[in-house]
Amino acid sequence: MSYLRGSPNYVWSTTAVLGKGATGAVYQGVNKQTGEPVAVKTFNQVSQMRPLEVQMREFEVLNKVNHENIVRLLAVEEDVESRSKVLVMELCTGGSLFTLLDDPANSYGLEEQDFLCKWRDCAGMKHLRDNNIIHRDLKPGNIMKYVAVDGRFVYKLADFGAARELQDDQQFMSLYGTEEYLHPDMYERAVLKKSAGKSFGATVDLWSIGVTLYHVATGNLPFRAYGGRRNRDTMFCITSKKESGVISGVQNSENGPIEWSKELPRSCLLSPGLRDKIVPLLAGLLECDDSKMWTFEQFFDSVTELLRCRLLHVFYINEGRELHAYL
Repeated sequence: MSYLRGSPNYVWSTTAVLGKGATGAVYQGVNKQTGEPVAVKTFNQVSQMRPLEVQMREFEVLNKVNHENIVRLLAVEEDVESRSKVLVMELCTGGSLFTLLDDPANSYGLEEQDFLCKWRDCAGMKHLRDNNIIHRDLKPGNIMKYVAVDGRFVYKLADFGAARELQDDQQFMSLYGTEEYLHPDMYERAVLKKSAGKSFGATVDLWSIGVTLYHVATGNLPFRAYGGRRNRDTMFCITSKKESGVISGVQNSENGPIEWSKELPRSCLLSPGLRDKIVPLLAGLLECDDSKMWTFEQFFDSVTELLRCRLLHVFYINEGRELHAYL
């Protein structure tokens, strides 16, 4: 049995798996002419059973976007054996943000400079909104670390299988995403199978961004029910019933109380000065009341302001410690 597959200009091995999902898999491959390493996304039968319009969305979205913080589409070709389409994309050798967070060295979140680098991929999100595109599956596993030949790296948004065009005043009803990162309204319908007729807007991406940023800052998800996915009703209660300003809710024992917090945990590696900038932003994103939730404009303006801040190192001689001030 041959593990090699190919298209007119690329070849890949089915043993070189970079990732797998519900509708397909991503393999490492190479350009036949240049030897350039690439990532090749193939689609399974489940994907091909979807309506043609849905199947074409990922191709159309990737053809429309062009940004440093979005994984670049190199080609759309056909597998010479199955005749099914494959997506050929730039290879991100640094792995996913989830892989980084899964490293024991990052158990309490990323170090401050790495965390700030992560914020720059928000420019990719702005590019999506400028093109009226909603991702619908934002999470650390879909944010890739691209490492250049000179060692510099950049984070890029990936996996546009759930993405589609959506105007600010439009709604959608189809369900996508990973449950820990879902907006409470989507969680209620997708996971608890309630509110069947409910529709959603583009701002559901903002909640997913908030959960992702909290995860990156602390190494943990902000909302956690005891027993994880076995306790979904409690999970929904935590996210949908929390007070405004609360950025985490954790249940540490079976049927136990929820421990709420409006601050990042002490174990977080970020400096107090940076925390003061991050907490209001998280509170605005992790808001289940639509009237209080931040808009994309508020979010992007806040990120721009944060990245423009100058870092000052302040040393307290009497206490023998250094503080980081962002001004």
